[in-house]
Amino acid sequence: MRTMPAAPPSSLKRPCRMSKQKKVSACSRLRRLTKDRPEGIRDGLTFGRRHRPSKIVVLLHGLNDSAKDCSKGVVGPWVKGLPGALIVVPESPDKTQWSSSEDPGYDWVPTRRPPPWDVFQTHGATSIEYQASLREYRRTLRARCRDLSCWLDGLLAKHGLADSDLVLVGFSLGAYLAAMVGTRRNVEGVIVCGGICSTRELRFHDLVPKYTRARFCAVNGTRDTIVHRSSLEAILNRYDCEWHWSRGVGHDFPDEWYATQLVWMQRLFGIGAGRKRRRLEDAVRG
Repeated sequence: MRTMPAAPPSSLKRPCRMSKQKKVSACSRLRRLTKDRPEGIRDGLTFGRRHRPSKIVVLLHGLNDSAKDCSKGVVGPWVKGLPGALIVVPESPDKTQWSSSEDPGYDWVPTRRPPPWDVFQTHGATSIEYQASLREYRRTLRARCRDLSCWLDGLLAKHGLADSDLVLVGFSLGAYLAAMVGTRRNVEGVIVCGGICSTRELRFHDLVPKYTRARFCAVNGTRDTIVHRSSLEAILNRYDCEWHWSRGVGHDFPDEWYATQLVWMQRLFGIGAGRKRRRLEDAVRG
């Protein structure tokens, strides 16, 4: 997978408790209302147990990335280490300004104005320009989260699973969606990797609820200039969150991060617990 460009581009509501039939109808109405703009989520790629999976892991790519590039070097070990799990890598339909036909890249939150973190630096937190940028970005982000939530409804219904069988993984920009949707749906787990970025400028603490049953794993580098450690910890420490800070690492996504996430998901799913318990019992009997 590729890392986030050095400079960011200038470019959920809570799910209702309703019957499956009414929920699908609500999503259908949303698609009709937004038919004049691109579909919010592309199905992307699937790996692992495609028939009757016991768990689903959804991997959300970062800025200027694609489902194909995001999957490279990541899903292979995950498929082997998570038997019975379906791994799905969807894709945004909106290309970035750096995208090309030879090397396509996509953006989950395309906006007409420059993003809030750019305008915050150039015009200040009290400027009219920053307030306008913030409103547009947050409005677009919330709309894309609604798209993702409806897409997840269909994915889970297709395989007869529930939110308690779902893990959302967000790389870089994708971590916004993973955290916002995952907390509101109370999914089994949420992983934020190389994210959540620019929390102060985006006022991200207002975009997630104070409580969720979802368990978190946060994997970041101490030298990542777009992930503010103190503000991120202030947001996620209200949840059940396991932290992994790689000393001296920036927005680089080393292979060890993917291994860390795999081990966390294995513990979350209880994979290997039976073998460990049997070894312990054998040691006690011996």
